[in-house]
Amino acid sequence: MKTPEDFRRENIKQLFDKTLKEDKIRLEPISLTVSENRDSDFTNVSFSFDLFEGEDKTNYSFSNIEGKGLVDAIFTKCHDVLVKQHPSLKNLALVDLIVKPIFSMSHKQTGTDAKTDIFFRLEIKNYGISEFVVRSRSIVHASFEAILAAFQFYMNCEKSFCKLKSFLADAKKRHRGDVEQQIVTQLAQLTTMNSYV
Repeated sequence: MKTPEDFRRENIKQLFDKTLKEDKIRLEPISLTVSENRDSDFTNVSFSFDLFEGEDKTNYSFSNIEGKGLVDAIFTKCHDVLVKQHPSLKNLALVDLIVKPIFSMSHKQTGTDAKTDIFFRLEIKNYGISEFVVRSRSIVHASFEAILAAFQFYMNCEKSFCKLKSFLADAKKRHRGDVEQQIVTQLAQLTTMNSYV
């Protein structure tokens, strides 16, 4: 069952399609290796993903990132790297991570092959809670995907906001009040999700 937030996010994604078209940002996971040792308080993670922006592709690859667990290592590294170009990401903070196995989807008597839903809940400073859900047979991979999905969504919010601001300036210059009003409405939609510089 979809929540009101799901519908709101779908409307925002449609706005990405209209505003950014082929220039939407996509973050696609490539690889992930996790190492833990009883003698260390840290989780060691190596991971990589591709960032697609229109025709451009940038590969991000990180080795031996230490964190207080898998999510801390990946989220912190992605945040540190991506916030440089997308300052609005500084408003994101993880507040909950829920792991829900779906044993009814298991084919093994042991239930160990069951798919799992990862609920990745973020608090957006002054904007409330936002939730991203990923289903996978791997808890580790689903966590990685959920982190990337959250960053992708908020990066596209910021990119759309900046592009609409330039459209608004152009509409004002051309004295197109009708277009101005439409763009102001779209900007208002985006400001329900986060604040932008």
